[in-house]
Amino acid sequence: MKNKTLKLFSDFISIQSVSTDSKRFNEILKALEFLKKELNSLGFTVNTYQKDDCPPLIIAKYYLNDGRLIDRKTIGVYAHYDVQPEDPVEKWESPPFELIKKNGKLYGRGAADDKGHIIQTLVAINQLIDTKKLQNNIVLIFEGEEEVGSRNFEDLVGQAKKDLEKVDVFYMLDFGMEQSNQPEIFFGLRGLIAFESEVTIGEKDLHSGVYGNRVHNPIQILSDLFTRIKDNKTGKILIPGFYDKVRFPNQKELDNLIQKKQTDKEIKKEAEVYEAVTVDKNYPWLSTKIYPSFDINGIVGGYNGEGIKTIIPQSARTKFSFRLIENQTPDEIESLVKNFIKKNLPKGVRYTLKILGKLNPFCTDINNKYIKTTDKIFKDIFGRGSLFTRSGGSVGAAAILSRLFQKPLVLTGFTLADCNIHSPNENIDEEMFFKGIESLEKIFSL
Repeated sequence: MKNKTLKLFSDFISIQSVSTDSKRFNEILKALEFLKKELNSLGFTVNTYQKDDCPPLIIAKYYLNDGRLIDRKTIGVYAHYDVQPEDPVEKWESPPFELIKKNGKLYGRGAADDKGHIIQTLVAINQLIDTKKLQNNIVLIFEGEEEVGSRNFEDLVGQAKKDLEKVDVFYMLDFGMEQSNQPEIFFGLRGLIAFESEVTIGEKDLHSGVYGNRVHNPIQILSDLFTRIKDNKTGKILIPGFYDKVRFPNQKELDNLIQKKQTDKEIKKEAEVYEAVTVDKNYPWLSTKIYPSFDINGIVGGYNGEGIKTIIPQSARTKFSFRLIENQTPDEIESLVKNFIKKNLPKGVRYTLKILGKLNPFCTDINNKYIKTTDKIFKDIFGRGSLFTRSGGSVGAAAILSRLFQKPLVLTGFTLADCNIHSPNENIDEEMFFKGIESLEKIFSL
């Protein structure tokens, strides 16, 4: 069974379902057909939903006795089949789209984020069906555009409302754990709003000797703007009103969060950086979990070729984003940012500002029966109770499913901190991979 599982995993990894690359849309469709074939073989009824040629959403149903028995629960499972680009390829120690087993880890783009969880789900269900131990109805939600901000997710799940309204609890399998055999359940996620902007000073590049001190420099303008947005020494965002609606943890939540301590030494090793910074001197490791943040994701402008070319560039382009905490909404932050930029760019400069994506923050109450039962299952399999924590990342589907269907969500997963998510040499720990399958078998038989 293990070899068969790894072969299935390998076949899935080989599909380059990179959603941000329009040239590989056929690979998205190939992943779709792969999943439909596997789901049909298990006896699922599979429907796909699409809008404007976006990556299709899969809704697959497996109802016991046609779902008519009132004592059956319906468990929903969310994961996504699209992956990040493999760049920079030269940093990979093995081919990105080949599943390679090495030193107890399984390497390949999507192994951790999020194809591993999909394979775990399919294998767990298959084994339960084969042994006649499946106790509940299952509805699978496999998204194909999570890595590009879930732009159409709300519209697409709305089309599947009739099936999703029957779900009693949603399991969101797009998360992990810091340490081996220490399960984690997440009760909060940050939201996101991402921008792209271009600043233009004129019609052409200019000689820096002839025009220096007489015209604006678009790269310097963006640099100045970013120092006005964020104090790099404190990490505080300086846009007026930005923090007005931020919800900070209550005491019970904080008590859970401070149990998962991470030292500066540990974060430097994990992130492979030279220094760690913080916006919270008391609990530095909570900086990514309970505070909003601002980051410049990229900036391009001027001459970047070999040697020197002394110009003042005509334009510069940048991408930047904010992570948000609950009670902040992307729409409100968009308005604050637009007004701030308008007031802080110099006269005579032209600029564009485009929204690249919006995701709402998410928070849930950990005191529900599904979270408690899942914690008991994890204790049996991993030997430890769960840590209840938050993630600094964003999963748009969580807030959308919670708002639309008002059902409990359990956010968990089986990757480790060194899985290199979104980076070269992405991997999933082999032991945690198979323990994840064992865990899901028990969860689906609640």
